[in-house]
Amino acid sequence: MHEMVNEVGTEEYLKQTCTQVGEHLYVKRGIGENLEPYIPDKVNDEEKRNLQIIFSMGGSGTRVRHITEDKYSKHLIEVRGKPISAYVVDLWVRSGFRELCILVDDTHRGKSITDHYKDGEKIGASIKYSVEHMKLASGGAIRLAIENGVITNSFVNHYPDDIIINYPDFAEDFVKVFMAAMKAGYQCVVLCVPGKLYPYGVVIDDGEKVVDFVEKPFIEKDTNTGVFALSEDVFPLLMSLEPNKEIKIERTILKKIAENGKLFKVILPTEYWIPVNDEPNLNKFVEIVASKKV
Repeated sequence: MHEMVNEVGTEEYLKQTCTQVGEHLYVKRGIGENLEPYIPDKVNDEEKRNLQIIFSMGGSGTRVRHITEDKYSKHLIEVRGKPISAYVVDLWVRSGFRELCILVDDTHRGKSITDHYKDGEKIGASIKYSVEHMKLASGGAIRLAIENGVITNSFVNHYPDDIIINYPDFAEDFVKVFMAAMKAGYQCVVLCVPGKLYPYGVVIDDGEKVVDFVEKPFIEKDTNTGVFALSEDVFPLLMSLEPNKEIKIERTILKKIAENGKLFKVILPTEYWIPVNDEPNLNKFVEIVASKKV
């Protein structure tokens, strides 16, 4: 990636180097051409009903505990009168995906989420809950939700503090790519951005002396955004995880699918994603909402 690329200019780079498969979605050239014939014009109502949208909200929120004072879930921190998680949930519901599953723990934080969203009627959706009674992390929580019958179909997992901004048709576009990837023989689609600003200054040496100082460099690596879709064909692999154990899905299942050649990567320009997982990014998101870019 050339030096001019930064967090507000990655789309132009992607247009030059990738194949466009959605309004703001791209895949590497060669792969994109192979996938294009499978991409549908739209996702119909039945397909939307058969796809579950999973929101994992079982975290402790330690990096923003000074804001919540541990009285409620970090996913309910309000920005302009609306919980941050609602910006993600509403993105899917507005596109017609209304079969939602929320994964929570059995603490007061989890109860604050179930009290807020209830059965989903007030947002025009159907919400099921899977409640973990011990810390299970992403893989363990999803395994439990399959075991207890909350997750029953292929699904999209979207961590609700990984917010897609200024892209109202994202849900439809991402699912169209997922449907195409499954027809092409893949089992998982992971949404990436083509890099991220490293939050610190980097001091570079050549082994003998310091040769450069770079403040907040742009790291040129395709970065996981916290959005991925899994085919139900992977459920046996998920159920092979040890039960009642804290397991990261990214370090186990997604890694295994990648090793098997069944993981597909789709790329979103960095400027359309913000991870609201600490106070600086929360403040940045407040500014984005104020500018009406979400």
